[in-house]
Amino acid sequence: MSSKKIAYNSIALYTNMVVTMGVTLLGTRFVLRALGCDDYAIYALIANIVALFSFLNVAMAGATQRFLSYALGKGNGEELKEVFYNSSIIHKSIAALSAVLLLGTGIPAIEFWLDIPAAAHAKAIAVLMCMTGSVVVVVNAVPYEAAMNTHEDIAAIAGINILEATLKLAASVAVLYIPCHRLTTYAVLIMCAALAAYLLKRRYSRKRYAESHYRIHRIKDYSLVKKMTSFAGWNLIGTGCSIARYQGAAVLLNGFFGLMYNAAYGVAQQVNGFLLFFANSAVRPMRPHIVKSEGAGRHDLTIKYSIFTSRITTLLLAMAIIPLYTNMPLILDIWLDEVPVGALEFCRGFLIITLIGQLSIGQQIALESVGKIKNQHLTVGIMHILPLPAAYILYKLGYPYYSIIYCVIAEEVLCIFVRTLIARRDAAMPAKPFITGHLIPCTLCITATLAASEGTASFIENDVAQLFATTAVSTLILAALSHKFCLAQWEREKITSLLKGLAAKLHR
Repeated sequence: MSSKKIAYNSIALYTNMVVTMGVTLLGTRFVLRALGCDDYAIYALIANIVALFSFLNVAMAGATQRFLSYALGKGNGEELKEVFYNSSIIHKSIAALSAVLLLGTGIPAIEFWLDIPAAAHAKAIAVLMCMTGSVVVVVNAVPYEAAMNTHEDIAAIAGINILEATLKLAASVAVLYIPCHRLTTYAVLIMCAALAAYLLKRRYSRKRYAESHYRIHRIKDYSLVKKMTSFAGWNLIGTGCSIARYQGAAVLLNGFFGLMYNAAYGVAQQVNGFLLFFANSAVRPMRPHIVKSEGAGRHDLTIKYSIFTSRITTLLLAMAIIPLYTNMPLILDIWLDEVPVGALEFCRGFLIITLIGQLSIGQQIALESVGKIKNQHLTVGIMHILPLPAAYILYKLGYPYYSIIYCVIAEEVLCIFVRTLIARRDAAMPAKPFITGHLIPCTLCITATLAASEGTASFIENDVAQLFATTAVSTLILAALSHKFCLAQWEREKITSLLKGLAAKLHR
């Protein structure tokens, strides 16, 4: 595992993360100002419907990434070409199926089921059509981005993502100066940004990777297609249930509380998107190495790197989440001209949910590496659905709108222990080192740091001073506690090596 390569990719990813988060925060502010709460709520609600079906793409993306990395680890060039070709054909089929499903179910949902004023049906359908176009473009881009990930050209992905985010920011600014049809125009511009990103990824891949050049031909190895689709099928269940959990919550909120809380939930989903982007950025440099280790027959390294990935990415995420949680009221006030009712509770809830989920990310990657994901996705996927009926019952009993958050938090905690048992059985990943060496010390360190951050905030009245003080205190305390109680000796050495690599790249 090259420390310099990981360091270089980490710089690119964190630059991508900072720029993308910054322009997205600004973009949400401008869009909310331009569209108003009602139109923004419609946009957020349609986005939730689209995300509900986009799990088809997410599931296959994971399969493509895994099989490309595995073939590269084996050094099998012919298999690499076939994986890419098969993936391209499958994704074209998924794109067509996604369009049919989205339009076939989305239009009736807008007309008959969702709480959208009749006068707004036409523009809601126009937004749905534009978002469907975006989904088709993004689905077709997956094999090219997967190839870039496999070859660890992550800096190129970061550059394209930054460009796409900048185009979306430009779209949010442009709609401020358009006198009419702002919602539809914004949806069209967002679709164009996605198209530009796809064309760049395709061009980059075709210039650099031999496997991305293909002619339509008869599939040579149907057993490979079967493995890929089987892997994607189980991934589909897990990913689909996870997305259904969040987007189903939006539908529940719409049914019980109306569009106002959809706006709040839409803002919180933006925050959740930032967090997931941060988490994926932290994991992405490590994922190819874990899968390649398994492809090369080094299962010991697969387990070692998986636990390391869980530990280091959880601590990095906590370093960002703790000050965000403490200062969320100030952040929302600075970010938005008008903070929707309920946004604070939803945003804080997503911070906790994302952090809990990150604790077992290494187990998920280990299971993907060995190719045994059936039990994980089937069991955990079913568990992901449970918060929806639980929240429905609570809402029927008169409990408040944020009850869904508590249901998801409880379910995520339970999922950690379920994944631990599954990883021990299917990936030969020992449970004791994970629990005693990672889960318990990381949880205690994060809890102690959050308590210190909240305590610091209680002594400072000025909001801006509180933001800087709690960020400094939480960062220093978490870094000290993590170094002392969480990291193994070899992990301290690896982090030192990574920091030296980062310093060398920055010096250049």
